[in-house]
Amino acid sequence: MAAISITLWLAVAVGVGAVSAVVLWVVGKSAPQAPKGRGTGLGDAVEAVFLFQDDHMFDHHSGALPGSSSVSLHWSDLRAWFGTRFEGLPPTLKNLAQDQSYVFVSAEDGDTAQLRLLRTQHGTRVTLSDPPHACPAERHQMLSQRARLTEETALLQAAPYPVWTSSGDGTVLWQNAACLSAFDPAAQTMTLPDPGQTSTSRFSITPVEGHRPVWYEVHSAARNARILHHATDISKIVSAEAMQKDFVQTLTKTFAYLTIGLAVFDRNRKLALFNPALVDLTSLQAQFLSAQPDLMAFFDSLRNRRVMPEPRSYASWRSQIGEVIASAQGGFYQETWALPNDVTYRVTGRPHPDGAIAFLFEDISAEVMQARRFRTQVDLRQSALDCLPDAVLVFSPDHVPAFCNTAAMRLLRIDPEACFADMAVADLIKACAAALPAPAVWSQIETGLKIRGQKAEMSVSIPAAEGPDYECRLVPLPRGACMMTLGVSVAARREQESIAS
Repeated sequence: MAAISITLWLAVAVGVGAVSAVVLWVVGKSAPQAPKGRGTGLGDAVEAVFLFQDDHMFDHHSGALPGSSSVSLHWSDLRAWFGTRFEGLPPTLKNLAQDQSYVFVSAEDGDTAQLRLLRTQHGTRVTLSDPPHACPAERHQMLSQRARLTEETALLQAAPYPVWTSSGDGTVLWQNAACLSAFDPAAQTMTLPDPGQTSTSRFSITPVEGHRPVWYEVHSAARNARILHHATDISKIVSAEAMQKDFVQTLTKTFAYLTIGLAVFDRNRKLALFNPALVDLTSLQAQFLSAQPDLMAFFDSLRNRRVMPEPRSYASWRSQIGEVIASAQGGFYQETWALPNDVTYRVTGRPHPDGAIAFLFEDISAEVMQARRFRTQVDLRQSALDCLPDAVLVFSPDHVPAFCNTAAMRLLRIDPEACFADMAVADLIKACAAALPAPAVWSQIETGLKIRGQKAEMSVSIPAAEGPDYECRLVPLPRGACMMTLGVSVAARREQESIAS
């Protein structure tokens, strides 16, 4: 019995051992194999592989990629991704020698990562290895993000203008070196935007007592729970604005005493500047002018108040105003507006820098009335001279014929409007000698006309070959002028009167 039991136990042990061997064999076949050194397959976790056809990637390791996991990446994208760690990468994979491995090592100290490029007839294989790390692509992504964060932080620190971040309640969370040296952002009053919005603020600080304040313009943008602030020194802009404001005020005070109405329109054709004289001349309300009307509205109001000539039709008036604006832009517009109640304006349009236009309104009613009265007096004087039977000629102080009457024109056969401008004393004496031949007498008269400042009256008889004798009289006038008359002599006139009686 003992022998049978031992035999039975041995048989059971052998059977169990056989079953265990089978189980271990099956498990060994189905279990994944441990990596042996550096793998080369796309499923290998030790190396990250990217496959390219020319410069376009068509497959890659399942690890991280720059920006996204999309396969449609270009070699330039991957080159930029690797460029911060590996130097000297080729700009294109098309020029790589076939079946030749290109190895690039990391430029960072203590980094054992390598990047291998191998071009075959089927494409280019880019392999990233980073022992002893099991996921080189993910580690490279982490290092790239850290390097980019370090670079961006360095850029913000080196920025010449203040940059800082704050929480929603204004607590400063971070600031760059320029902000630290310029001002304390927590002590400034700024407009904080709502989430997703932006705002702009201005504030000034005085670095040292007695110095001019420094002005900053802050652009704030709310992102999530943080607010990004960027400050710019605008001291020169604020100073220029103040100077411009002072200059405009000075001009306004200066123009306030002018009797000529001034209206300056900016490049957008809005009224930018006017003076009180414009209100007085045009009767336009100051409130209307202060509202900065455009050019067309301004001229519309002038037309409604009859401060400009009434056109035949409104359409033609619109066209006329367009021509006025175009002429003023070219610097050629100047017209005289004759208005009701004997009012006359001289309107001048002139271009100004930066596309602006200035219009000047000048009341010349008094000048026009004076010119009319003068013209009336001249016409009356001429009419009176034309009624005289004797020829009358008046010479200016420089011995140039100024005007004559109708009798002189008929006797001497001259046209003063056509020839007086170019006629001298000698020319007039020739005309007189042709009409009344007497050479010796006309030589004496010419000498008398050329004597400057002559005060004594001169009378000379001119004998006529046929008809009555004539008498020439030279009468001095004020300021060196002289009048010459040619008429029938007294003896000849008496003889004519006795014959007529």
